[in-house]
Amino acid sequence: MTDSGAPGRGARPVTWRAHALGVAWVLAVAGALVAPALAHGTSLGPIDWLSQYGLGRRAGVVAHNRQTLDQVTEMIPWTTVGWTQVHAGYLPLWNPSSGLGMPLAFNWQAASFSVPALVGYMVPLHLAYTAEVLTVLALAGTGAYVLGAVLGLGALGCAMTATVFELGGPFAAWLGWPVAWVMAWAGWLFAALVVVVRGRRRGRSVVVLALAVAAAVYAGQPDMLVMLALVAVVFVVALALWAPGGGRRGRDVARPLVDVAGAALAGAALAAPLLLPGAQLLDGSVRAKKAVTEAPATANLVHLVLQGFDGLPVAGSRWFGTFPYVRSAAYVGVVALVLGAVGVAAAWRRRARLPEAGPFVVVAVVCGAVLFVPPVLSLVTAMPGVRAVNWARALLPLGFALAVLAGVGADAVARAWDERWVRRTTAGGFALAALGLAATWLFGRGGLPAAEGSIRAHSFLWPGLATAGGLGAVALAARGAGRRRGGEGARRSLGAWTAAAALVAEAALLWGASAHLLSSSATALAPTPAERALARTVGGGLVGLGENACFTGRQLGVPPDVNAAFGLSELAVYDPLLPRALLSSWQTATGVTGAPPASEAVPFSLFCPAVDSVSVARRYGVAYVLEPRGVGGPAGTTFVGDVGDEGLYRVPGAARATLVDAPAAGALPAEDAPGSPVRVSSPEPTTWRLRTDAPGPAVLRLRVTAVPGWSATVDGRPLPLERYAGVMLQARLGPGPHAVVLQYRPVAFVAGIWVAGATAVVLGAALALDWRLHRRAGARPARR
Repeated sequence: MTDSGAPGRGARPVTWRAHALGVAWVLAVAGALVAPALAHGTSLGPIDWLSQYGLGRRAGVVAHNRQTLDQVTEMIPWTTVGWTQVHAGYLPLWNPSSGLGMPLAFNWQAASFSVPALVGYMVPLHLAYTAEVLTVLALAGTGAYVLGAVLGLGALGCAMTATVFELGGPFAAWLGWPVAWVMAWAGWLFAALVVVVRGRRRGRSVVVLALAVAAAVYAGQPDMLVMLALVAVVFVVALALWAPGGGRRGRDVARPLVDVAGAALAGAALAAPLLLPGAQLLDGSVRAKKAVTEAPATANLVHLVLQGFDGLPVAGSRWFGTFPYVRSAAYVGVVALVLGAVGVAAAWRRRARLPEAGPFVVVAVVCGAVLFVPPVLSLVTAMPGVRAVNWARALLPLGFALAVLAGVGADAVARAWDERWVRRTTAGGFALAALGLAATWLFGRGGLPAAEGSIRAHSFLWPGLATAGGLGAVALAARGAGRRRGGEGARRSLGAWTAAAALVAEAALLWGASAHLLSSSATALAPTPAERALARTVGGGLVGLGENACFTGRQLGVPPDVNAAFGLSELAVYDPLLPRALLSSWQTATGVTGAPPASEAVPFSLFCPAVDSVSVARRYGVAYVLEPRGVGGPAGTTFVGDVGDEGLYRVPGAARATLVDAPAAGALPAEDAPGSPVRVSSPEPTTWRLRTDAPGPAVLRLRVTAVPGWSATVDGRPLPLERYAGVMLQARLGPGPHAVVLQYRPVAFVAGIWVAGATAVVLGAALALDWRLHRRAGARPARR
């Protein structure tokens, strides 16, 4: 591989050996990031968090990071459910244990068809989530490195780009969420974008970009996908305007744009098995109506340098900043910002040789404006179709753009240190950083209590040392460049050593800032004795909670959706695609929505209803109710016994399926009309089998969430389904015995498979044609 786009004069080729060492470095620092957590236990994730709630309470356990609950209440349970279903021979389409059942693969964030999930299916269950997180890190680091190589950076510049991206706060703080899983593909996506816009090997380039788009879609998190797509549009437009010859003929500009659009459409088509059914669910979910989350205030710019300025959400510290921590985790460090300034200068000075660097400046400016300039945020949120996007997550593309610019700057230091502007820009960057730190220390710390003031003061230590060290190192290197004999080669060698020292220092600083955010456990997620006792007692019965207190100190039962990992069905749901119909149905029945009281710390996508009457329990098929010990259950229930420190009560007549006599004239019975329980067998997660026998016309009521994808047959013939109580299903049956089969298999999913298959065939043909044309061009004799 040659280095055609490097910012230095007469740059030497970069050997494959150098790039091999660079990739090894990237994987090594990724391993170093998770090493402290893995030394504590091989199961990544904040499993210790569960010791604070419900039947999982254990005395004497301190949760290491209290703000990472989603990992253990969503991602790890969904990984467990998906892994279990795949190893049983089923596609992970349905989660039968959360509420009245919820889609699994199509809730986006489960990412059941993503590359990390596919890796997780290949290892034992207790290592599945750990393998997924490690895969995400490897994808993020290697993708950023490949982008640097495509830009023409040397091994040091590529390694700096990857190191800042994968270890920096914007990405590392989200590690474990699908937010980071989507962003992990950014390097691959932008590398493919650059190659497509360059117009070389069109067929191969378009296919690679389509694959990167599809992989990002399968990674989940729709609002992060929207943001990444918008950033890609900004990049492509900026590239068309920034590159030399911006006034090229329309045909020269239109061709790469058409290729990019075609690749994006092909990528979406490859992801159609998720996109089509996922879009159906998204429209009726609470996420579609979610209000905009405010981005960090302008004052949070300080977090780019001072990671612990507002404390940390880990044991041994305290967090007194904007909740949650990830909304302000902007830390990339002094070294990266100084090298980023060098990269901006290089993008301008070497515009002809490095045309793709300038657009990353534009991306950084746009993301920074959205995050830290309130009028810009107001303008962006007024755009149609993006109301549900959490713009605080623009920190991730901002961190990515800064990482690329830091890599460009490191490359300039390594290969153009003999040029005065490189030395002056580097020295000036560290000098400005020193002034900024001093001003913040003197005027920006504010009046805080002693403990919090001490935490804030401590946050200046490592950035201050890095700045002082940078100033000293640059002064020595600049002095050496002026005195060293041997000409340009010797001075460039000195620059390479300076860049290498900066890489090591930046890796050490970011590792120290990010590694302690991760949690792990010596044992995988598993039920406590009380939780196992509850599961044994209720069998397949649906459990309701007597209080609306999920994720609080009064939590009953098992926090949702942790129960799904234990095969225990609870009416409570914590899911990003929670149907709004469930909230409105519960409000119709009880007068309240079942959502928790509004609080910054309680998720918007939580349904945790208090089951306080037998009639409501029967309507939704709740067979058991948990109450605090000593508190009686709803009137009409039967006390079963104590489970842990909670009381368990049985609801007579409640069942997942009931058969109700149909009134005359074809009308439907009242929603709370009594019915006889019908036994349900479920040979696989997406199928119910029932046998009914009624002397006259009857209505079969099924306590399962009515989402697109359910179909039924009676005695082998199609059976029309209707809504029951606004959110469940029911069907009319004639008299006599019947065999009913209910199955979840969305038509949109099947259609998506056909679309993806056809697209794969077309892309395969494009690859074959590209290979043939390239081979034929190579076989032609050169013209003289």
